[in-house]
Amino acid sequence: MVDFQLTPRQMELRDIAKRFATEVMIPAAEVADRIEDPEASFNWEVIREGSKRGLRTLTVPREYGGEGADVLSCAIVGETLAYGDLGLAVAFDQTWKIMTSIANMANDEQKNRWLPKIMDDDECILATAWTEPMAGSDNVWPNQNPGAGIQSYAEKKGDRWVLNGTKRYISNGGLAKVYQIAARTDKDNPMMNSLTAFLVPSDAKGFEVTEVWDKLGQRCVQNGTLEFHDVEVPEEDQIGEVGQALPALANLFIRHGSNIQAGATVLGVAQRAYDLSLQYGHARIQGSVPLLGHQLQQIRLARMAMKIEASRSYLWRTAWSTQLEEMDRKNAMLSKVFASESAVQVCQEAMEFWGAAGYMRKNPIEKLMRDALSFLHSDGTNDVLTLKAAGFLEDPPQVDDLVYSPRVTEAAAGR
Repeated sequence: MVDFQLTPRQMELRDIAKRFATEVMIPAAEVADRIEDPEASFNWEVIREGSKRGLRTLTVPREYGGEGADVLSCAIVGETLAYGDLGLAVAFDQTWKIMTSIANMANDEQKNRWLPKIMDDDECILATAWTEPMAGSDNVWPNQNPGAGIQSYAEKKGDRWVLNGTKRYISNGGLAKVYQIAARTDKDNPMMNSLTAFLVPSDAKGFEVTEVWDKLGQRCVQNGTLEFHDVEVPEEDQIGEVGQALPALANLFIRHGSNIQAGATVLGVAQRAYDLSLQYGHARIQGSVPLLGHQLQQIRLARMAMKIEASRSYLWRTAWSTQLEEMDRKNAMLSKVFASESAVQVCQEAMEFWGAAGYMRKNPIEKLMRDALSFLHSDGTNDVLTLKAAGFLEDPPQVDDLVYSPRVTEAAAGR
């Protein structure tokens, strides 16, 4: 039976995140969002304070001192943090994902070496680097032509790999202390069996961040271009099997909750847009009555609530299903698509609800609109995720199935 009654610990984590989002993140984001220089807008005090409250190390296994949170718990906390600010929530969420990746891909020696370092440093956030100037959606819907897709290359030389290449638009780029890098270890074969993952510290010789991108939204976190020039990676920092990084990425997206967490995170933006609009609707007087005294605006707010609740239910059920052996994989992708599109629609409704006031930078709604738009393309573009999910559609019912309809077969034959 599916039970969406949260555990006492999940409720406690949500409360910790809610207080942190409202007391720390919202004030910090209001300042950072106005800073023109994208390299000057990140607030490290938010990360340090979040770390002290246990939010940075949410997915570190308990035996290493972390929370060991499951996918549903991460979805709950991620949504709550994004209520404070989407960009800062991404800084935490990306860190959770890479910790999850390390916990599932690394061997015991690597875990014992890396996880304590991550736990002990309140400023240690992480990043994963797959996207390249000429390889983006290829990573989610892999181009199986030989040599296509990711071009970063790692060549084995003795007991080290020598890494060269460029990564672009990387969340936490220029902020992370450790990067999970996907690079070719075979230049000629399709990506499915040619990519290998490595852990690279930010102080590695030959590594540099050459650009921090100026963005429409998510202005409180950095997206950077990373350059690797003959970066030597010790053999012991290769994680997972040689050539098997792409299947591991698919597992991270689906089974380990990356897509689900992305959808839940942007849902926090929609929830804040709704809450602010509810408050505005009672305070704003039009036609001698509060705005919510008008039926049109009641309908608008009700539709916003409907989309938020439907998205949350879809995400939570899918998060719960990750523990099942026979998980319906398409829902991991489609729940992210549905939630992110719903979040944009909710923010657009909020803009209409506020009228001209919503468009003014002095007020909070326009920022939420800018932030929400970014997740139509984060963690896989919605178009590509939907196309990929279509590959997991069920087989058609057979004649002896209860749901089989002879009339459908006749209609399809033109009869």
